[in-house]
Amino acid sequence: MNYSHLQAVLWLRWRILVNRIRRGGKLGGVMFGVLLFCAACTSLGLFVLALVLGLTTLEKATPFGLMATWAGLALAFLFFWMVGLLTDLQRSDSMSFKHLLHLPVSLRWVFLYNYLSSFVSFSVGIFLPAMLGLCIAMTVVLGPAMLVSIPLVLAYFGMITALTYQLRGWLARLMEDKRRGRTVLAALTMGFVLVLQAPNLLNLTRQESSRAERERVRAERRELRETIARGGPEREAAEQALARLEAQERTAEAELDTQVSFLAAALPVGWLPYGVRATHERRWLPSALCLLGMLGISGWSLQRSYRTTLDFTTRARRGGSNSAAKPTKSVAKPGAARKPSMVERTLPFVADAEAAIAFATLRALLRAPEAKLLLLSPIILLGLFGFLLAKNPALDQLGDYAPAMSLGAASTGLLSIMQLIQNQFGLDRAGFRAFVLSPVPRAVVLRGKNLAVAPLALGVGLAALTGLACFVPLDASHFLGGCLQMVSAYLLFCLVGNTISILGPMRLKENALKAENVNAKTILWQLLSLVLIPIVLSPLLIPFGVEFALRALELETALPVYLILHALGLAAVVLLYRWLIRLQGELLQAREQRILELLTRV
Repeated sequence: MNYSHLQAVLWLRWRILVNRIRRGGKLGGVMFGVLLFCAACTSLGLFVLALVLGLTTLEKATPFGLMATWAGLALAFLFFWMVGLLTDLQRSDSMSFKHLLHLPVSLRWVFLYNYLSSFVSFSVGIFLPAMLGLCIAMTVVLGPAMLVSIPLVLAYFGMITALTYQLRGWLARLMEDKRRGRTVLAALTMGFVLVLQAPNLLNLTRQESSRAERERVRAERRELRETIARGGPEREAAEQALARLEAQERTAEAELDTQVSFLAAALPVGWLPYGVRATHERRWLPSALCLLGMLGISGWSLQRSYRTTLDFTTRARRGGSNSAAKPTKSVAKPGAARKPSMVERTLPFVADAEAAIAFATLRALLRAPEAKLLLLSPIILLGLFGFLLAKNPALDQLGDYAPAMSLGAASTGLLSIMQLIQNQFGLDRAGFRAFVLSPVPRAVVLRGKNLAVAPLALGVGLAALTGLACFVPLDASHFLGGCLQMVSAYLLFCLVGNTISILGPMRLKENALKAENVNAKTILWQLLSLVLIPIVLSPLLIPFGVEFALRALELETALPVYLILHALGLAAVVLLYRWLIRLQGELLQAREQRILELLTRV
């Protein structure tokens, strides 16, 4: 092994990082330093908190309680790690193999660096210091033998990161065939979300029955204790019944302990908590097997990743990749009428240029795998919130506040397109040149962009509003008023999104929702939008406030006040949108060269 190669790789990466910070300007450097300081303070604080809690509570911990604590930490880390993985499924190495193949540098060190750089994440920064602090507390309280928990923790992190690193590399190779890659990405995302939400759904389905069972047992125990306290001839029978009840609880706890221990020993995800429990009980063989098992999976996964990555890179440089599908020519039948393509269609009351931009943007969104992944979120949110509403015991008491909840239903559609409407040119990348070179007024470009995502946002919002009407009493006037409110909210949201898209554009990586070349000003604009959106949408609650005040003052009329006020509000919002969109078009024309530079710079 040549350690000078590793030094060269680290020095090169350091220079790249320094140059990137300098290119972001002084404000970017200051923000990077502040974020780095905050991250260090957060990690140190979690380490100290876990250490203090461990020192004060571990002395009375049972083996099952210790295993349950570590199982909760391991599953929580896995949850946050998988959520972060969903934002960038395809692997993007910090240092590309293709740029280093011609240099006399050992690629093993480059691969190792790329793998270790995957540890730099939000999830690892939160859970690794906390777990290490708990390990030190266990060593102090439970004895020096618990030092074995530190290698177990590191092996667990290595196993999870190695497996996901291999998975992301496999997805990167699948993306050679774009159609197959899009299908795989969508299927994996849906599978990940379902797996992550399955425990919550199971808990929600069993929550009501388990709550009733706990209440029954608690009431029975209270009644037996009151009978024992009163004395009399029934005391002996009550004591026997209470003893049987406690014996049943101990038996249930023992069965739960056996089942959880079996699952922890059988599943690799549970080897960390099972190994910690085995170490606490001084069972060294299971603890060693858990450690060796996680290390073995990590080594096997990294070896497979290195071989496949090297083969894929060298084959691509030789031009030997044959996974791309060959283009096929479609031959039209003689005399057959040609069906117009999607971008050639027109819309009533919409200019041809505006309709072309809208259809072209919609086609690009429907084809982009990153947009498909983004559009999966509202489907999951609708299903989850609908399930929560159906299980809400106070559902009948929400009728008076249903009109106010309609804004939340409309916001579901807005949240689903937030990344698209606040970064409208991010997916265009080099295609933004077409807008720069076109003689179309820039206000028309913005209206076309807004019109492209309208079916997505309004469709999801209408589905959410319909679902709300199924669970909460909502009459026809309130439903129609909610529809008008949804359109007003969408137009206001577009005004904010247009401004953020012009002032803080971000280039999105291909096949991912991760931004490239983000500077400090862009981050500030994106954060500002989170403050502006609630302020801009808050006037839409005025009709509900007026109707609620009239009802409280007993001044209700036969007129649908809620519907009328929302109709007037929509008219005012349309006029405001038509006026501001011209000003935003002028702003876009003034900044289009800067936007083009940001979107095309790699």
